[in-house]
Amino acid sequence: MATITASQLDDLLYGRDKTPRIVAVEPAGRERVRLYRRLPDDTVVSELAPFHPWLLLTRPPDWTDLADQLSARELAGPHPYRWLVRCAAWPVFQELRGRLRAAEQPFFALSSPVEQYLLLSGRTLFKEMRFEELLRLQFDIETAGLDPRQPEARILMIALSTSRGHTRTIGAPGDDEAGIIAAFGEAVRQIDPDIIEGHNVFNFDLPYLIARAERHGLVLRWGRDGSAPRLGEAPTEENPRAGRRLKVGPRAIPYTDCHIYGRHIVDTYQQIQRYDALGNLEQYGLKDVVQALGLTRPGRTFLDGATIAERWPVEPDTVRAYAIDDVLDAGALSALTLPTEFYQSQIVPWTLQEVATRGPGEKIDDLIVRAYLAAGHSLPERQPPRPYPGGYAEVRASGLFRPVVKADVESLYPSIMLSRGIAPASDRLGLYLPMLRELTRRRLEAKRLARQTSGAERAYWHGIQGSFKVLINSFYGYLGYSRAVFNDFDAAERVTLAGQAIIKQVVAELEASGARVIEVDTDGVYFVPPPAARDEAAIEGYIARISALLGEGITLAHDGTYAGMISLKLKNYILLEPPDTIILRGSSLRSRSEEAFTRRFVREAARLFIAQSRAAVRDLYLDTAARVQRRALPPRDFARVLNITDKTFTSEATKRLAKAAAGAVVGDRVEVYQRYDGALARIDEYAGDEDVDYLLRRLRDMAGRFADLFEDGADFDYHFPPVTARTDIAALRAQGPVRQLSLF
Repeated sequence: MATITASQLDDLLYGRDKTPRIVAVEPAGRERVRLYRRLPDDTVVSELAPFHPWLLLTRPPDWTDLADQLSARELAGPHPYRWLVRCAAWPVFQELRGRLRAAEQPFFALSSPVEQYLLLSGRTLFKEMRFEELLRLQFDIETAGLDPRQPEARILMIALSTSRGHTRTIGAPGDDEAGIIAAFGEAVRQIDPDIIEGHNVFNFDLPYLIARAERHGLVLRWGRDGSAPRLGEAPTEENPRAGRRLKVGPRAIPYTDCHIYGRHIVDTYQQIQRYDALGNLEQYGLKDVVQALGLTRPGRTFLDGATIAERWPVEPDTVRAYAIDDVLDAGALSALTLPTEFYQSQIVPWTLQEVATRGPGEKIDDLIVRAYLAAGHSLPERQPPRPYPGGYAEVRASGLFRPVVKADVESLYPSIMLSRGIAPASDRLGLYLPMLRELTRRRLEAKRLARQTSGAERAYWHGIQGSFKVLINSFYGYLGYSRAVFNDFDAAERVTLAGQAIIKQVVAELEASGARVIEVDTDGVYFVPPPAARDEAAIEGYIARISALLGEGITLAHDGTYAGMISLKLKNYILLEPPDTIILRGSSLRSRSEEAFTRRFVREAARLFIAQSRAAVRDLYLDTAARVQRRALPPRDFARVLNITDKTFTSEATKRLAKAAAGAVVGDRVEVYQRYDGALARIDEYAGDEDVDYLLRRLRDMAGRFADLFEDGADFDYHFPPVTARTDIAALRAQGPVRQLSLF
């Protein structure tokens, strides 16, 4: 495709079929799908469309007994997957796929009928819609017990809210549980939401509700066709690999999937993890996240979740207020995080629920495959995976630095691919780079409009540019994605090697011009600027001069100025962002499995180090140790939040955790603490029996992160002396800066 018109570019990104306002697609019988559309007047209509499942083969099918239920068409081009085979119905597709597997005959197929329909038809969801036009329902259940199978388990009440401003609760003390569940189902049918949302709904609320409904023999008719929700297989001790995996960067987090006909389910517990790409949030619990993001509403009701069941009969209004605040918080998190996924759904031929849970490489795959099939062109074989170099990363200086600037090469890998024409060798139609270039152009335009507008209009353009950003950043990773149809490991290597050369050039130019480079990581550099570049205008000019040396299409940009930085080791550092925000980076500093009091200590100690107040650091350490000795810490301050993984119940190394986590399943997170006898226990079983010596060792271990800031071990020991439950901390306070310390 030598020249691509604006209309063709739009088709490449959004699909050739422009049917607007589709909010859901579902199978409907053997040869059709049902489309649900939300019209501008907010009514929902449905219509049927023909659907014939399809797959691609390297040669025509030769099973004569299926001949009258199959049709085959040869596609153009030299690639091996050149026969597009259409099936009369889904059972025929399943039969054909099974035979191909048994015969070990290669084929290309998608397992989802909805994905198949959207990809081949060129349709996508939500065209001509804005995020706020969706009707979203948030819900939260309050329960007695966390395991729906236990005798005392029951649903006490259900709170719900909608994106149209409606809130209500269902249930009162003494109400029949079956009646509460049935009333919630009726509310779902009356509201008719496109999206059902909640915090941790996949792993808790939905399985709990479905289990309790089964207990009462209720059929939950939540689907738009009156059908019941379909709960996926959950990970168990016996089968820990069951269920689906949420893609969050390099992590694959297990969860129990659920499907409701004609609706999408969005879990804000998942969404906030994808939103928090830089790892700024320490916890992903609803209240923790809302508070960290500054979204807590004045007058919000807070309760200890463990006390809900006992407070419900005597303080029902307080519990209702708490539950309503929970669903409003979930709605706020969704409004913050979901627009990026929503606007991607206008491009990618998936359901919103799939866009919100699947990996980025698969999205680019379907965009390119859709374009090739729309052009009637064959598909290549995937390349077998091979290793290739990654980005350049190095710590060039460790210690305390003031002030510090960060500069990064804007969209380094996409810029390299565009400026040097690097694309998959198998892309015979030449669609990869035009798609990337057009997404980049549209993102820059959306960013410009976001800066120039306000309110709902600004939110719209911000959501648009965010969706483009996710897709743009996925193009490089797609080259090295082992399951990508058009993967190309040679191309991926050329990109990374070019990136290494560019960032090394940046480092060389910075150092030659008087800057002190601290850390380099793939596309960014932290450095102490030369004396002539200390105010913001001078820094901007300085970075622009370096950028001008990097070549056409490559731009070095100012990404932040910090009052100070503590560089410890590669990808582990602390920043002080004016006026007083501490930013921790790296697993050694901010692991979510660390105790809260140790994380807080690191933040406060870093602030004091950067302020060059070592005496105050010592006081902070001794004050914290004294509180541990007195058992003055709230239990959640010394609890650790641990993930239940495949190995929790099978590895000898996790035997203590397995005992404490009895009843949990893979994907759960449990809060535990160490008792004085060394056993782990859940925090709700706390009995004033924490292991003080262990916690004091943990405190000093965390202090050890700062060891490189001291001249020698004796200086470190003076500021952070070893402390036990029997140490006389008052005596330590009275000691001067001596080299030898004694314990009491």
